[in-house]
Amino acid sequence: MRAAVAAAMLAAASCVAMLPFLSLIGLGVHRGGAGWAVSGSATLLVFGPALIAGAVALPDRRSSVIAGVLAAWAGLLFQLVLPSYFPGERAAGFRSGVALLGLGSDLGELPGDLARQLPDEPSIARPAAEEAEPVRVDTLPPPSDEEALAIPYEGDGRRMAVPVVFREGDTEVELVMMFDTGATYTTLSQRDLDALGIVVGADAPTIELHTANGVRTAQLVMVDEVWLGNLSVRNVAIATCESCASGETAGLLGLNVSGGFNLQIDADRREVRFRPRDRFDRQLDVKLFTEIGATYERLPGDRVEVVVTVDNLADTSVERVVAQVSCAEGSWTVPVGPVPAGESASQRRALPPHGRCRGYQVSVAEAAW
Repeated sequence: MRAAVAAAMLAAASCVAMLPFLSLIGLGVHRGGAGWAVSGSATLLVFGPALIAGAVALPDRRSSVIAGVLAAWAGLLFQLVLPSYFPGERAAGFRSGVALLGLGSDLGELPGDLARQLPDEPSIARPAAEEAEPVRVDTLPPPSDEEALAIPYEGDGRRMAVPVVFREGDTEVELVMMFDTGATYTTLSQRDLDALGIVVGADAPTIELHTANGVRTAQLVMVDEVWLGNLSVRNVAIATCESCASGETAGLLGLNVSGGFNLQIDADRREVRFRPRDRFDRQLDVKLFTEIGATYERLPGDRVEVVVTVDNLADTSVERVVAQVSCAEGSWTVPVGPVPAGESASQRRALPPHGRCRGYQVSVAEAAW
């Protein structure tokens, strides 16, 4: 009779011990640990204290001591220790641990929705791991005219030309540019680039420009600063384009400069009003001088992790790149940065729980120098 009771106690204690044991296995997998190290550590941590207690107990009480210590220690691990060291990750770790036993499929629900039947996790510590955030649209405050700048333009209203100052190092050149809201990038001729002392390298990035004279392949360089009156934009990509210049203008003023401002054309006063935007996304320029890539890892259970890497090919540092990771189930943002000139930076994020995706795409959502 005593043997049967002891066996029942051990069986019940072992069931309780599987909660922290499987959770530790799953948490180890999330962190990329070696299988032998994860399983060995989990076994030692969960069952070690009970085995030690049994070794020093009297022989006739050994089974009950092992069962009692195992149940008490396992409950303490699951309810207090795991939430303290792995806050907010207990349920995900348990789900992955069960999936490794073949009781649940990757990114699938466990039988009977077992993970949701676990006791609530106490708020003992703040989670250390961050999740990628869903893409959101910010609500901005009403605009103010206090910082608006009015620049007179020349032309007949269909073609407007405004004065612009380009600075590279200690050299400044003032040019009259065609204000073209349909042009993505600002353009200059080789003559004006020479005047600024900018050399176009053979390995300079290239793009296709759709001009009035057809499609042109243009090389890209970066100029330190572009001034519109007393308003400036730093680190601006300039496309080389001879046909974009005319007898009256040196080139096109593109959205990679004018996009930093809210614009108002006052045809009565023949002026363009530039008001600085609350936020100026510089991805048009940054993405030309950076390369972005991502790797994805599907872990057992409801967990996908992504590592986004940004290579900075420019001679200036990138403050941040906000990558957008997308699939049919949703889109999330992963911030990377700063990225020093000529170097790389990476960021790992766990994607929120979602359905199975056939593939993921990564793109630049926002960027800033």
